[in-house]
Amino acid sequence: MNVKEYISSGIIESYVLGLASDAERQEFEAACAQYPAIAEARDRFELQLEETLLAEAAAPSPALKARITAALEEEAVLPVHGDGLSAAPVRRINPWKWVAAACILLAAGSVYWAISLNSRMSSLEAKQQQSSQLAAQLDSNRSALAEMRQEAETLRNPNLKMTSLQSVPTAPTRSNVTVFWDSTSKDVYLLIRNLPAPASDKQYQLWALIDKKPVDLGVFEIRQDRLMVKMKNVQNAQAFAITLEPKGGSPTPTLKNMYVYGEL
Repeated sequence: MNVKEYISSGIIESYVLGLASDAERQEFEAACAQYPAIAEARDRFELQLEETLLAEAAAPSPALKARITAALEEEAVLPVHGDGLSAAPVRRINPWKWVAAACILLAAGSVYWAISLNSRMSSLEAKQQQSSQLAAQLDSNRSALAEMRQEAETLRNPNLKMTSLQSVPTAPTRSNVTVFWDSTSKDVYLLIRNLPAPASDKQYQLWALIDKKPVDLGVFEIRQDRLMVKMKNVQNAQAFAITLEPKGGSPTPTLKNMYVYGEL
């Protein structure tokens, strides 16, 4: 177990404040028994709670003070016998009044502490959420960097054959796409240089021509975060073409919607 990470995970706060689940509580108690550093961290947090409660307890209101004072000063007058004369009244304070007064003061401070603690817990949860978002963004960036490195390695492959697909005369706009075909693995990659974004119900589809017959190599999206797009594997292609099809692709190419074409 990484003790430092475990201590900083928030489990100590959850355990001491009674927010931990049964499984978390049992795991934490076992960890305290096994790792003295965790038990010491728990004790420190409990001491900090006590010190903060005493330091930040709110002063009771004047009305509450008056009630406590009245309770403490309640007297019982007891006559003194012996010489037949009455002695001066004697004040007797019930010790349980002190206990009641202390409880009232503690309750007043506890209300303030509960509000303060709730605010701090909300702040801690927000920080933890922000930390999780940053960690997710970091993972995403690492993944994107790994993809870029993989694409760079692909382009350095000496077995790659390249062809440029140029716009056909009937295409509505001028487009340009480069196809890379690995003559060893038979993998196909697209490098989209210029291709207009399709309508939401349309999708581009890549075709390979083998013995003048079109073979589906899959549909693809135009993504700004990707340099290359890997398509389906193909054997011995002589040419490639891209058509615009209904979303999801078509079993055969729509020739009137062909955008680019190029021979290998």
